[in-house]
Amino acid sequence: MRTVLVVGEGDAEVLFLQHLKGLYVQRGSGVMVTIKNARGKGAAHVVDVALRQSRNAAYDLVVALLDTDADWNDKTRASARKSRVHVASCEPCLEAVLLSVHHGPVQDRNTAQLKQDFENRFGGAAHDPTVWRHFNQAALDAALPRVAVLASLRRALVFADWPAD
Repeated sequence: MRTVLVVGEGDAEVLFLQHLKGLYVQRGSGVMVTIKNARGKGAAHVVDVALRQSRNAAYDLVVALLDTDADWNDKTRASARKSRVHVASCEPCLEAVLLSVHHGPVQDRNTAQLKQDFENRFGGAAHDPTVWRHFNQAALDAALPRVAVLASLRRALVFADWPAD
């Protein structure tokens, strides 16, 4: 059995991870995925929570899903590398990744604009469980070649493996 710990920055990231886990991790697959919530506070905090949580059990793979719009810098990157925490970065936020799945425009938009675009397009915020119906497996599978962070997360969940940096 291979074990994966994935720490999401906040509620929206945790819902996304749970959604992906439900779609891609089959019972008896040999991979056990644990999802934790860092409760916000920026990228450095998410990496720190992942590191602290990984000390509680011997995980084969530790991943932090975080936004790059707060506290994502060289020091945080170095801390993640040193701690062997693989980072799934959403540039600048999760909503940008999700809009990209459906070919939504994300270039030259800030986090506030992307969050508003997301709500307008999908009828709720990313932390609203009802929006996930727009992200079925067919839509996500079609986006895998275009959305690198999604492909990396799927690989982590299905194979307990991370692409080479």
